[in-house]
Amino acid sequence: MTLQQPPGLTTLEATNRLQQFGKNALKTKKKKSLIIQFLEEFKDFMVIILIVAGVISFAAGDEKDGAVITGILILNAIIGFSQKFRAERAIEALQKMLAPMSQVMRDGKEQMIKAEFIVPGDVMIIAEGDRINADGIVLEENEFETQESILTGESVPVKKTTKSTVFAGTSVARGNAKILVQETGMKTAFGKIAQLTAETEKDLSPLQKELNEVGIIVGKMTIVIAGILILIGIFLQGKGLIEVILFAASVAVAAVPEGLPATVTIALALGVQRLAQKKAIMKQLSSVETLGSTTIIVTDKTGTLTKNEMSVREIWFDGHDINLSEEKYIPEKELIEAITLACCICTLCNNAKIQSSEMGEKGGVPGGEKELGDPTEIGLLRVVEKMGLPKETVAERFQKIHEHPFDSVRKRMSVIVEKSASKNQYVFAKGAPGSILNVCTKIYKDGKIEDLTEEEKQKIIKKSDQMAEQALRVLALAYKQKNEKGAHQTQEENEKDLIFLGLIGMMDPPRLEVPEAIEAARKAGIQIIIATGDNGLTAAAIAKMIGLIKDGNSHSIITGEELEKIPDEKLTELLKNKKNTLIFARVSPQDKLRIVSILKNLDEVVAVTGDGVNDAPALKRADIGIAMGIMGTDVTKEAANMVLSNDSFATIVVAIEEGRTIYQNLKKFLMYILSGNIGELVVIFIALIIGLPTPFSAITILLVNVGTDVFPALALGIDPPTKDSMEKPPRNPKERIMQGKFLIRMGYLGALIGITTLATYIWSLKIAMNSELKAGTIAFATLVLGQMINAYNSRSDRRSIFNGFFENFILLASVTLSIFIVIAVTEIPGLQEIFEVTKLNRSDWLIIAIGTMPVLIIEETRKFIMRKKWTSQT
Repeated sequence: MTLQQPPGLTTLEATNRLQQFGKNALKTKKKKSLIIQFLEEFKDFMVIILIVAGVISFAAGDEKDGAVITGILILNAIIGFSQKFRAERAIEALQKMLAPMSQVMRDGKEQMIKAEFIVPGDVMIIAEGDRINADGIVLEENEFETQESILTGESVPVKKTTKSTVFAGTSVARGNAKILVQETGMKTAFGKIAQLTAETEKDLSPLQKELNEVGIIVGKMTIVIAGILILIGIFLQGKGLIEVILFAASVAVAAVPEGLPATVTIALALGVQRLAQKKAIMKQLSSVETLGSTTIIVTDKTGTLTKNEMSVREIWFDGHDINLSEEKYIPEKELIEAITLACCICTLCNNAKIQSSEMGEKGGVPGGEKELGDPTEIGLLRVVEKMGLPKETVAERFQKIHEHPFDSVRKRMSVIVEKSASKNQYVFAKGAPGSILNVCTKIYKDGKIEDLTEEEKQKIIKKSDQMAEQALRVLALAYKQKNEKGAHQTQEENEKDLIFLGLIGMMDPPRLEVPEAIEAARKAGIQIIIATGDNGLTAAAIAKMIGLIKDGNSHSIITGEELEKIPDEKLTELLKNKKNTLIFARVSPQDKLRIVSILKNLDEVVAVTGDGVNDAPALKRADIGIAMGIMGTDVTKEAANMVLSNDSFATIVVAIEEGRTIYQNLKKFLMYILSGNIGELVVIFIALIIGLPTPFSAITILLVNVGTDVFPALALGIDPPTKDSMEKPPRNPKERIMQGKFLIRMGYLGALIGITTLATYIWSLKIAMNSELKAGTIAFATLVLGQMINAYNSRSDRRSIFNGFFENFILLASVTLSIFIVIAVTEIPGLQEIFEVTKLNRSDWLIIAIGTMPVLIIEETRKFIMRKKWTSQT
């Protein structure tokens, strides 16, 4: 069972070995240099058209146009490169937050360190669900099996004994062990056959795919448009080839916002950063869209709805109820033997530790304490302290020989111990009351051991239920003396014919922020289902405390045993009834996976929480798999789409609201960009059709795109959520943005901008001044200001732009910057010549203000009618 165990390394030895062997990390794929990444900004099809136009300008001796085009190309590339660079750095920072940790022996005690600092000679302590972070040999093991499919392709777990080799990259399927590290980094078996990449996830979201499809269609249309413009310019207007090509290229850029996919990626990345600040770490950009359309959350109870801070509140032995207060408990004389035996079971059938902490560790100051292990097991150690039986005394009395770890099927844990004085061996067990009672044939009663009758069993079950109804998590304790010494007997043999000792009731209070989150989810039309391995009555009591179950509302508690007997058709009907709160108790991982699968078949968008290794299948099957960052295993975090760094249910609801906001913001800036481009095309084409001079030069159109598209669009991408964002039902994830009402409003706003700009141009050209340069300048300013109003119009299809006008300061600053650009190029003589505009006087600005008013007034009138109509319907 046990090899001669090294005590682990000292900090000094570990530091020296880290310098000798290097970090425990695989060599990453060589990233592209910053220069290459910058040059890639010029490979877009529309940008290439501009490059060609710039080259033609220089070749034809038109240095001014060539220089302006080159300057705008470089500015556009700098903006795109800097935003992508920031997004990449942000996501890399998020990935570091998910960096694997490992428990090792250092300086004679257990410590959590980053896996990259593991060195040969370290002793790793690993348990079920952990990722193995280095190659090594097994020193100690308890029912230890590893999942090595990542190396071998075999899905069956591999049994490991002492002296067996374990490999980095594999995971613990069952049990626990201590491992002596032999190889790290690239010298591991995994390092020899695999290469990691530190690059950001490249998978496209549905929205990005939709935009790519739209881009292809619009790109083809643009080529046709450019061809038509060239023909009109040469044959009907008699313009030169170079001038026509430059103009056609600029119109092509006006038709297709080439930076749109990058802008979407940036907006998603910024949203992911905000989620991380709110304790929700998204592993994939593509999951952000899905998050906002979540319809059902299947949540665990312990640690998610509750604080995961277990404390023993009640102990029950043979009809004796012990209610524990904060003071030290002194047992009655007749209970001393039973209490002592219970303390031994709680201490030895336990893998948690409470250690003295050093400066900087949990506890804060020397002499403080830090807790390592499961909160339930820590709670058991704390109650032993309260009973006045030091763990050192227990360690002197007994030596642990072997352990049968807890698993989700048996729902119990047992250890074989040897009494120091007599050398007699015992089995100590703890677990769910039903599980323990199933393997008990005797009961400890009045200091004697008697047969466990059916009547006694029912009495114990009744008491367990009463405790559970008070929101207590109930554990049962049992033991027996072994007839045969040694650990060679099977788990089934060791755990049969046990002697029932008593019940322990532990309280894990609800998190303070959860009731508000439950109410927010309810208003948002999101159904919440509890699926827990705990007792159903305990889960129901917690559900009442947090407001998930209210007086008069129906709810159902379905145990794992009952669930096995329910056919899929009936379970489907149960899950369809959203008025009934469902609590699945004592469920297995297979049960959880089955629930999620049926919900998915009902076209629900399912978010599922999990922390154990066996939760991984359900998390993978869910639309949004949510792992616990504190209590979650490495395997669970790997299977998840999102990791909660604080393990709180409330964070899920916050993340859903953020997901909804991100999606709505994407629609806002898409509406803004695309309707603005339509407006530009409307002006140009109608002017050509009715025989007017072209309002804009190629340089002016490029200035409009750079001055109006980039910064306001990004500002819309971070627009704050509306007050009613969580008062609407979830959107249909199959619904496409580019359809129906969105397309109609986009076309209407684009036409409105285009027609008002054209009307201002015609007025200026024919009536006011009859100057093409002055009229074109007025049209240019009208177009920009109209698009600035449209940026605010795009924030909502119903809310007035004056409602929350100052909520988005960055949008206000972006709009101000764009207006400043217009004023600068029309007032500064040098810029006037470059951008082919002229100075504007007060009368001109009055015409511009009047010309842009319809963009505001008509849309505000439409919104007012829509609000009245909506109010009357509700």
